[in-house]
Amino acid sequence: MSPEITDSELPRTLEPETMDDVAEVQEYGNMDHRVVNGKFVQDLLKAGLPGVRVIDLGCGNAAIPVLLCQQSADVEAIGVDASIEMLEAARFEIEFGGVQGRISLAHGDCKTMDDFDDAMGDVVTSNTVLHHLAEPGQMLEQAVRVLVDGGRLFMRDLCRPQDETTLEALVKEHAGGESEFAQQLLRQSLHAALTLGEIRNLLAEQNIPAEAVQMTSDRHWTINWLKA
Repeated sequence: MSPEITDSELPRTLEPETMDDVAEVQEYGNMDHRVVNGKFVQDLLKAGLPGVRVIDLGCGNAAIPVLLCQQSADVEAIGVDASIEMLEAARFEIEFGGVQGRISLAHGDCKTMDDFDDAMGDVVTSNTVLHHLAEPGQMLEQAVRVLVDGGRLFMRDLCRPQDETTLEALVKEHAGGESEFAQQLLRQSLHAALTLGEIRNLLAEQNIPAEAVQMTSDRHWTINWLKA
C-alpha cells in the first residue's frame, strides 16, 4: 500500500460526465483493464459480501459485474449507467461472459437513482466513476440510501496527484504502452480526480468515518465501509 498523498497543488479540472460517442466507447473497450478490474473484484471478495444483491454504479461495459458473477456463483447484480452506448457494450460483455440472467442493466443517473427504492442492495460498488461528477457527493448520498443496513459500500477511484510532474509519471507508468487516447484519458481522469482529503470531507457529510477510505495503490483510494 502506498503512503497517503497530501492534498494536490493541481486544481480539479472536470471531464465529460458520460461517454456517449460510439467510437470512444469502442476505444475504451479496447483498453486493457483486466488487471485493475481483477484487483477490484479480488479486494471486494476479500472484504466480504454481506449478501448477494450487488448494485454497480456507473457500470460502463459491465466488466466488473461480469467478473464478480464469474467468481461468485450466488451474486445477482444490477449495473446502472447514464450512457446508452455503454449499456449496449455491457449487453455484449454479459453474453460473452456467460452470465446472462444474473446481471440486469438500468439506464439512469447515479446522482438521483429515481427508480431505486431505499435499501435495495447488499453491496453498492463503483469503480472510477466519482471523478466524472461535478458534485460527487450526490452519488455518495444515493449509494448510502440504496444500501441495506449492514451492507457494504465499496468504491474505488483515482486520486489527484500533488503536481503535474507526478501526474505525468503516473501516465507514463500505467498507460505508456497504450494508445494516445488511453494516455489522454488517464491524464484527464487524474486531473478530475478527488484527493484523499476531498473524498473524506464528502464522506463526513454521510456520517462515514475518514478511516473508511484509504490509499490502496500509487493512484487509487478505496472506500470500504459497512453501513450500521
